[in-house]
Amino acid sequence: MKKNLSFVMAVGWVFSLSLAGLAEAQDNMQIATWAGFRSAAASFTFDDNAPSHVTKVAPEFKKRGYAATFNVVTSWMNQQNAWSNFAGLVADGHEIASHTDSHGSGDLSNELASSKSTINQKITGQDCNTIAYPYCTVPTNGSALKSNYMGGRICDGQVMGKSPSDYFRISAITTGSGDGNNFNDVTQLTGKMQQAKNQGGWVVFLTHGIQGESNGSATYSPTSLSTITGALDWAKTNDIWVTTFRDAIMYSKERDKSTIAKKSGDASSETYTLTHSIKDNVSNYDYPLSIRVKNSNNWTTVSGTQGGKAITTSIKDGYIYFDAVPNGGDIVISSGGSTPPASSASTQPQPGSSASTITSTASITIEMEDYMQGGQGVGYSDIDGKSDNTGYRPDDAGVVAVETGYAIGYTMAGEWFNYSVETACEGQYSVVARVATGNANTTRFSVSVDNVAGSVAVDVPSTGSWDTYTEVNGTGTLKLSKGKNVVKVNIDESYVNVDWIKLTSDNAQCPEVIPVAKNLRLNSLSGPVQYQVFDMNGHLLKSGTVSAQGSVQNLWSTASRGLSKGTYVLRYGNGASIGSVQVRK
Repeated sequence: MKKNLSFVMAVGWVFSLSLAGLAEAQDNMQIATWAGFRSAAASFTFDDNAPSHVTKVAPEFKKRGYAATFNVVTSWMNQQNAWSNFAGLVADGHEIASHTDSHGSGDLSNELASSKSTINQKITGQDCNTIAYPYCTVPTNGSALKSNYMGGRICDGQVMGKSPSDYFRISAITTGSGDGNNFNDVTQLTGKMQQAKNQGGWVVFLTHGIQGESNGSATYSPTSLSTITGALDWAKTNDIWVTTFRDAIMYSKERDKSTIAKKSGDASSETYTLTHSIKDNVSNYDYPLSIRVKNSNNWTTVSGTQGGKAITTSIKDGYIYFDAVPNGGDIVISSGGSTPPASSASTQPQPGSSASTITSTASITIEMEDYMQGGQGVGYSDIDGKSDNTGYRPDDAGVVAVETGYAIGYTMAGEWFNYSVETACEGQYSVVARVATGNANTTRFSVSVDNVAGSVAVDVPSTGSWDTYTEVNGTGTLKLSKGKNVVKVNIDESYVNVDWIKLTSDNAQCPEVIPVAKNLRLNSLSGPVQYQVFDMNGHLLKSGTVSAQGSVQNLWSTASRGLSKGTYVLRYGNGASIGSVQVRK
């Protein structure tokens, strides 16, 4: 571990800490060894563009929310007319990497740039920046290698530590059976992952064709599909980050070279920076790193932004967790979470303004993966502990990956999830949900508010598969009050995936508040003033710092730039001098 402490007396103090992994519990700021603070990483790589990679392998990874790396030989792709098939894998997060143009047995330095260029022309939505060397022969032209790729794969059968000594000679373990190879038992793969877990390291698997399937030119040492899926399922329950070859390289390089520093802080917010200087012509190295900082103020809920854009935050075991991109701008962690302070939820007219009540349509969408903080028994009740290990949040209670983001899955009867909902509009709300189930029979969950008697039942018929989502309507309505509401989703019958639920009222009573008057002062604050803007569901939209000049109206004219018409909560001030006001643009 390397530490760098520096005190800058002219502007206060800066505490800077550079970490190559997860440090001791007493440290204030930590960069995780692997994404989501998992104990090890595993990359599954597939060579020689077998048709079975598209038809059999990729769907199994998608089902579990994982991504793999497919190393393609460009000339073979043309022969098999497979470009469009492999191009479709990128949308699911898979990596299409180089295995050269010809798969020749000699020095293929002359194919380094051309294979990369061809892949980038044929595959959109990614940049080809890793390579698997045919026959594990490393090209002799090191400068051409480093100018085109961030890393390369050999095959000497070793499990690596968290930081490979040479990223252009990353070891892989060949799977399958035949041609002298005998590594086709799931326990052999899980044993290697356990070894990586024991040392906080990284294991890479090299697979060619799939036994009994259409493999084209990928005939060497075929592997059974059950061996691959068995290893994936083991990884899911054993704290392993299953990711692409490229993303593991990026995370490892960034983690070792990044520095997180506390820039400023007070009782209401803290600002951090996350930086490195390893950007080159191959990559910006902007993969999000998992961070945790000490919750020194004992905040119960928090929210976060980076570069003015919202990031997901959570609290656990005395730390605040979030993912951030190196060199992505200031990271601002603020007390209050996704729910503004109680004063900002007031619907009373503000000084110098007027208000009235109007009837309108109101709609609130609740993303199921954004259940309340607090853990088991507070934000959720999770019975089986299963999830896709997406890394979306540390307290992962059944979070699964979907094409639009995340959902809740692995549900069992008796589980429940709580959601904090802030609304300025009182009314009766109907329920629509986006759901999926592979069950043959209809299953059910129900939605209630603040433990008040009555709920809306949502019956979910079979959608044909766990990846096929559709929208269904609930039966009945729920009453939401102005201000804070706790919405509870109860799993009444097992095995339903829920992406989101939408609450809609056609006759909601909504107070309309006009902008604050120009004579509302900034309460004698001096120096720069921090501000945050929330929507009426409590979601942080933007934050920043402005000079303390004139009125709140002047501050709002700056803070409201780029916002669409609507009603917002403006929170402003420094330290203990915090004010909140509801405004309308």
